[in-house]
Amino acid sequence: MPDTENRNGDIPQNISTEIFIKNWAIYKKIIENDNMSHSDGYAKLREILMKDMKRPFSFLDLACGDAHYSSKVLQDTKAVKYIGIDVSAEALSFAKEELRNSGFESTFIRADFLDFDKIIKKPVDVVWVGFSVHHLETADKLEFMKKVKKALSSDGLFIVYEPIFLEGENQGSYYKRFKETFYLHWTGLSKEEAESLLEHVRESEKPETAEDWIKLGKEAGFNQAEKVFSEKTGLYELFKFK
Repeated sequence: MPDTENRNGDIPQNISTEIFIKNWAIYKKIIENDNMSHSDGYAKLREILMKDMKRPFSFLDLACGDAHYSSKVLQDTKAVKYIGIDVSAEALSFAKEELRNSGFESTFIRADFLDFDKIIKKPVDVVWVGFSVHHLETADKLEFMKKVKKALSSDGLFIVYEPIFLEGENQGSYYKRFKETFYLHWTGLSKEEAESLLEHVRESEKPETAEDWIKLGKEAGFNQAEKVFSEKTGLYELFKFK
């Protein structure tokens, strides 16, 4: 049976987490409508796991949300242990159901994903995080990645799927590009939900270029750092660090 820990006191209340804590329904709609190409990103994640993880492995899912895609990705892999960390109690309740019949050990913890190192004491084999690290300033991204490097087993993988800046882009031009993509491709949100989402993007997102993601990985101590996938709209890319 899945285990759950609650660390509510460690969860910061700020604009980058508010949409996930107070209104998980908005993000759930985004996932269900595949507005951020979760399906393509997770398909690439599965491809990596099937190719690179030939032995039994543990999987740490940071900012795991409802774990819908993670639960599908891990099917028929060598995964033996799943750990999901998220700020939203509602999302974690869905995640528990998704993993209930997975066949491997699963644990769910309500906490800020940045505090994973205070919670996870044994090395893990795969650390996965999507659409979360970009809320951090560049220096904080580096410190987070150093913590991940330290937490991994000797042959472990760190995989991220995040919004990116194009070369020469800044937050203003990125937000303009995001809005253009939003109005062209996104579906399923009410006017009020759309306004809330756009405010979140404008106020809390701090992407990096692909080149800078790779540079951060090397500075964090990873021997291998590479971009392995670009999403169809050009907003999101997936990086693998080893």
